Amino acid sequence: MKVFVKKLIALTIIVSSMVACQDSTTEDLDLFEVQASLNKEEVISMVETMIITYPVTAITNSSSTTTLTSDYDMEDYAASTSRPQITFPFDITIDGESITVTDMKQLKSLIRSNKGKKKPEFVFPISVELVDGSTQDIADKEALRDYLDSLDEGVKPVFVFPLSLIVNGATVEVSDENELQAVKGKSAKGRRPNLVFPFSIVLADGSTQEIADKDEFKAYLDTLAEGVKPEFVFPISVEKNGETTIVNSQEEFDALVKKPKKGKRPVFVFPISVTLNDGSTQEIADEDALKAYHQTLTKGTRPVYVFPLSIIKDGVTVVINSQEELDALCGK
Repeated sequence: MKVFVKKLIALTIIVSSMVACQDSTTEDLDLFEVQASLNKEEVISMVETMIITYPVTAITNSSSTTTLTSDYDMEDYAASTSRPQITFPFDITIDGESITVTDMKQLKSLIRSNKGKKKPEFVFPISVELVDGSTQDIADKEALRDYLDSLDEGVKPVFVFPLSLIVNGATVEVSDENELQAVKGKSAKGRRPNLVFPFSIVLADGSTQEIADKDEFKAYLDTLAEGVKPEFVFPISVEKNGETTIVNSQEEFDALVKKPKKGKRPVFVFPISVTLNDGSTQEIADEDALKAYHQTLTKGTRPVYVFPLSIIKDGVTVVINSQEELDALCGK
């Protein structure tokens, strides 16, 4: 009997040690995962305090990679990913200083030390110059997002100056692209396509007028009624990505400078419905209603959609039956 009791005690000690070891291993693994990833609040803090040089590669919930090309992509990624992980290295700018981030420890330290700061922000409304020389007003952050999504991949926006930014709580006016990039701590590069001067345009009476430079072109555009586009005399030349291309027709011109951005985010087929905090549902009739709903959410909070719903991606309508399917299709 004594031998049996001793064996039972020994077995109990062994099992307890194994359980304790397993618990310790699990805790160590959880700690490692926390140290190797970010949380949503840390990602949002990055967006608010750092000027991130895009594109940046990140790891999704399905362990695949996704490419983030803007702060808007980064915010969407934070809202849809349980353990955000950014692939190193990547570059950021803080207070005009360019920093290459090489590991998670460095990134978390930078996030902690800069928490509460604000990077330069536009004072809306602002205006941007379209490739045909006309301008478009941008009323707010969401309108800026829509405009950026319309650009060809790698094409930078062209702002109409002067414009104002809020820098460290003060309003600063900048008069050109170089000043803007200096405030952001970057150099001006990656410009969008430019018309090569001189060229000619067709007037309302059928005659033509030669445009010698950008100032003359702006003066001509000011004479046009709202919504009227200039009519070029082809061929003309366009400079894009350092190369000059001869354009022989309006169709060629549109194809060159107005190509939709690759990887443009999917578009919902409205109406859709969302689940509110009290468990009730709300129908979203259109894009404006969706924007209004998003504005009611706490930053970093993910909308809860009612499935099935449909989205359009790359021109194809797809029926989505769950959040997991939506994440997989969107690369989240």
